[in-house]
Amino acid sequence: MKLPSVAPLEENYLCRNKEDFANLVWRTIKESRGAFFKVLGKVDDEPYYATLLIDDQKILAVEVQDVKGGSTLIGKPALELLKDILEVGPVIVDVFLMNDIDVKMSVMENIDVYKSTPKMSLDEMCPTIGSIMKTSEIKSTGQVEQKSLPVEEKTWKASSSEVKPEGKLKIREKPKPRTEFDLNVPSNLEPYLRAFSNKIVRYAKSIGVEVSKIKIDTKEVRYALGAGSGLHTTIEIEGSSNSLLSAERIKQNIENFIYQEAGELSKELGKRVVVSHFSLKI
Repeated sequence: MKLPSVAPLEENYLCRNKEDFANLVWRTIKESRGAFFKVLGKVDDEPYYATLLIDDQKILAVEVQDVKGGSTLIGKPALELLKDILEVGPVIVDVFLMNDIDVKMSVMENIDVYKSTPKMSLDEMCPTIGSIMKTSEIKSTGQVEQKSLPVEEKTWKASSSEVKPEGKLKIREKPKPRTEFDLNVPSNLEPYLRAFSNKIVRYAKSIGVEVSKIKIDTKEVRYALGAGSGLHTTIEIEGSSNSLLSAERIKQNIENFIYQEAGELSKELGKRVVVSHFSLKI
C-alpha cells in the first residue's frame, strides 16, 4: 500500500502473542487519530508481511504479502490471513502514528484496498482490545476495579488459620491443539486457499469439531471448446467432535459451508472453484 512518510513510533517491536499486539494497538490509538502497522510473522513456517491501516475505532485497509512467493492479498482474505498470523505469533511490528489528514490521504491513495476491506472494529479483530478499553473506562470513571485472586492465594487465605502452605500451587494450562495444514495447490493460489482452509477450520470449531488435519488438493483444469478453466478441489478433514449434532449432520453442515465459501472464492479469483470430493473423519 502507499502510505505517508511519517516517523515510526516503534520499530522492530516484538509481540509475543495477539494480546501483546492488542496492547500495542490500544497504546497507539490513545495517542493519535489513526496509525498504520507493518507486521512480519509466520503461518506454518511461511513468512508473511502485512500492512494494516486503522483509524481510532476500526480497520480501514489490509494488505498481506507472501515473502517467499511474492503474491499479495488485499481486503477480506488479507484480513483473515492477518488474524492467523496474530493467532500463531510471535510477530515483529513497526508502528507509525497518523493524524486525521494522514488517515484520509492514505484511504484516498489506497482506495481499492479500502473498498475490499471489511470495516471491522478493532476489538473484532483482537477481542483483547475490547477488554482493555472497558478496563480503561472503569479507571477513568473512578470506579474500583475488582481483581480476582490467583488460585493459590485464594486457597492460602481461606485456610491460613489452619495450615501453612508447603509450596505454590502450579496450574498447567492444557496446550491448545494445533491444526495440520496440507495444501497441495498452485503456488499463486496458496494464500487464497490457506485463508479458505482457515475459514473451514474456524467454522468446524464453531459447531464443536476440533480439526487436527485438513488436506486440500487443487488442480487447474482447462475445459474443451474454449469454455475456460476451473479449479478442481478435494478436501479431507480429520478431527474430533464434542458436538451434540450427529456425525452425518456435522458433515452436511461443514459441506454446505464449504460450497458456500467456494462460491465466494470463485467470485474473488474470477474462475470457478469446483469441490469434487469432501471427506470428514471424526
